[in-house]
Amino acid sequence: MEGIASQEITILIASGIVIMLSMALALILFYGRAQSKLLAQKLEAQQTLLQKTIMAQEDERSRIAKDLHDDLGSKLNVMFLYMQRLKKEQTGSEPPVLEEIQEILSTSIDTTRRISHELLPPTLQKFGLQVALQELAEGYQSSGLVTFDLQLDDLQVLVQDKMKELNLFRIFQELSKNSTLHGQAPNIMIHFSHTEQGLCFFYKDDGKGVDQSHLAQGKGLGMSNIESRLKILGGKWDYESSPGNGLKARIVFPA
Repeated sequence: MEGIASQEITILIASGIVIMLSMALALILFYGRAQSKLLAQKLEAQQTLLQKTIMAQEDERSRIAKDLHDDLGSKLNVMFLYMQRLKKEQTGSEPPVLEEIQEILSTSIDTTRRISHELLPPTLQKFGLQVALQELAEGYQSSGLVTFDLQLDDLQVLVQDKMKELNLFRIFQELSKNSTLHGQAPNIMIHFSHTEQGLCFFYKDDGKGVDQSHLAQGKGLGMSNIESRLKILGGKWDYESSPGNGLKARIVFPA
């Protein structure tokens, strides 16, 4: 009898240990799932906030672009017409200052139009990303200081979402500005392809380049803006640069 009682006690103790271990394991699993869910919610909230921030920026760009085009641009055009009328009404020799004022007005009108188009590219809205990138390249090439090599086959077919187009355009707008302004690159290449990893852009310039460790440590507004837009696209990029060797970047995002 004592042996049976001892066995029962042993079984009870073992059962208690098993139950306690099961409860502990259940608590660990519950805590892990709760943490995973909390992290997912936090990431989702960050993504939503990021999208709202980017959209707020684009809304502000749109507002400023329309104000420049509709208000300031129109008034400059009216002033230009008045100057032409004033020149025609001059009976004697035309004062040189009138010619200078008209030239300043003409330059201001062109500058206003250019800034308005950069803030809100009408080509992107009407014709899509491929045509907008071609126009961006032509704008730089017209300076005679830089040449673009574009290979954008199937881009218009594979990327049709307006938000994707806008974010990608802003990314290449920023990269091109950095390449020409800071890198003083005479040549820029943008190639697009559809790979197993997704939709892929390869960007390259032959400018001054920078120390990549410094680039990673001191991310400016432009670099942060690129990475924010890549997060919205669900994409990623890797890049390499060194003094005298320009910049190479590879951008991949889901189809």
